[in-house]
Amino acid sequence: MAIQSSIEELGLFDLFQILHMNGKTGRLIITDVDGSREAIILFEGGSVCMASIHDRSPRSIVDLLEEWGVVDSGSIVEIEKALPKHKSLIECLEALGISSGNHLENFFGARVRESVYDIFKWEEGDCRFIEEDLDERREVIVRLNTENLILEGARRIDEWSNIKNKVPSRHSVFNLCQGNEENQALNLKPREWEILSLIDGHRSVNEINDEVGEELFTASKLIYGLVVMGVIELVTDDIDPEVGAGNEERIEELLRKGRNYYSRLNLEKAAAEFEKVLQIDQDSFEALRMLGEIYYKMDRLSEALVYLRKAREMRPNNQKTIFIKGYLHARLGEIEQAIAEWEELREKTGNPKIIDLVKRRISVAREWEKVLQEY
Repeated sequence: MAIQSSIEELGLFDLFQILHMNGKTGRLIITDVDGSREAIILFEGGSVCMASIHDRSPRSIVDLLEEWGVVDSGSIVEIEKALPKHKSLIECLEALGISSGNHLENFFGARVRESVYDIFKWEEGDCRFIEEDLDERREVIVRLNTENLILEGARRIDEWSNIKNKVPSRHSVFNLCQGNEENQALNLKPREWEILSLIDGHRSVNEINDEVGEELFTASKLIYGLVVMGVIELVTDDIDPEVGAGNEERIEELLRKGRNYYSRLNLEKAAAEFEKVLQIDQDSFEALRMLGEIYYKMDRLSEALVYLRKAREMRPNNQKTIFIKGYLHARLGEIEQAIAEWEELREKTGNPKIIDLVKRRISVAREWEKVLQEY
């Protein structure tokens, strides 16, 4: 059964239901209206078993695993060598000691669900279904109940409209309500306390979501609950609600294009897209941080410093900004400032790999500082 249609003509919920009812196996490809994003959903016997959203550039499953933080570049060759000995990619990853099979299936399942729920929000675009057998050695296969995904997706779309009244976007920043001395008496659940501990007037909803490892919907819903209880309040939002409420989609589109160009190492075009974002919203943290990183790589160091300084002021705890700014100071010969940035990062991060990397950078910087002093 071949299917080719637009989302407007054949709704995504109906399409998923058709593939489920007919027990189809193959690949559903959905392209958004401007062609900048593409979603791929794999079905096996009518069950969703994989889903991802990406920019329109070729990407293998190994690239996706690296993006998700499951493997690093050093593991890829080892995986390729071991794959023929195993029935599936998950079995191979488990055999290599990367993680247990159950943990991998739970992790991938969460990622797939989140992608499907995001795809359900698409209202325009084209879709086509290709019937084909799936190779478990070359694909992540996690079998999920399609009907449950449809029901949960529909429920979330309804709930999002309420949540967005209090949590306007993933870029929103919250702070503890001033003068609220009763927080300690609140009867909060463990996940709510965890979210509350991360509210500092600097972290965005997206950053908090990354910290707790939740789905964006779940984290946003928890934040919404804290707002309704009067525990936290909106401090600022990267999209000015008066000036840019209608521009949020445009900004997200420009950010996607910028990331896409950056991933393909087209730095000039990436910078142009992020500069367009700043023309709409001069306080877009992601645009500022990315421009700092891009101009650093283009050896336009003074410009990079301007953007990174502003990004650091907006989000003092953002680890990527601190790390890059340390490198920038080192390139400028400001060794003491580079060390100060990396020392701060070492104190703030809980990631042992980052701690080890920063320690080595600080050690090298101190040695170089000694060399400069001797000269």
